[in-house]
Amino acid sequence: MTPMKSKILNSITRWFSDLFDLFVPRLCTVCHKPLIDGEDIMCLNCLLDFPRTHLYRTQPNEIHERLISLKFPIEKASSLYWYYRDNVYAALIHDSKYRHRPKVAVALTEMHVNELIPTGFFDDIDCIEFVPMHWSKQLLRGYNQSEIIAETVSGLTGIPVSNHLKARAHKSQTRKGMADRKHNVTSRYYIESPEDLDGKHILVIDDVITTGATMYACLETIHNESQGSRFSVFSLALTHLR
Repeated sequence: MTPMKSKILNSITRWFSDLFDLFVPRLCTVCHKPLIDGEDIMCLNCLLDFPRTHLYRTQPNEIHERLISLKFPIEKASSLYWYYRDNVYAALIHDSKYRHRPKVAVALTEMHVNELIPTGFFDDIDCIEFVPMHWSKQLLRGYNQSEIIAETVSGLTGIPVSNHLKARAHKSQTRKGMADRKHNVTSRYYIESPEDLDGKHILVIDDVITTGATMYACLETIHNESQGSRFSVFSLALTHLR
């Protein structure tokens, strides 16, 4: 799917999502209580208990540890909040990813970017790549949530989205263990016009980092095809493995 078709598909999905919100009571994504004026995807009570990671305060951090087997360094890495599969806050990712509510991903991204801008996290980054989705899967879902996150980061920071990283068809990772995930990512991604990324500091974006296998595959693919590139990582959630 071309970048233009992808953007059109994302725009249509957002339009339907916004239209749906006009006719359905505004509820907190986490506790499902009615939202009041000034509240967006979460009520104030849920926002106060939101399990932020604050990983941006420590570089390197746990994200670096999950990507330790890479043969090149990750410069900066951050995730907004801890993801626990059975926790009520898992609904934030589920809604943004599977329930046609990309606005949840947009709101969380804005929250994380506003948290990171004062720290200088984005200052020397040249471009953004996001974890791609095969066109057939994106057509079924209606959008790629990682692309929407990347577009939101770009809009807030001015960093362009490169869109050189592409996906081949593959099986879902959702119910796979760590070993199976690593096996499943083999040859999943490829780069178009890799020379455009040579020597650039690239921010690679995904919605959730679990074992790190998907992010590892994306980083390794770009690194193998581009010369002298540098990398940082951004996600909305990081699965708590400890």
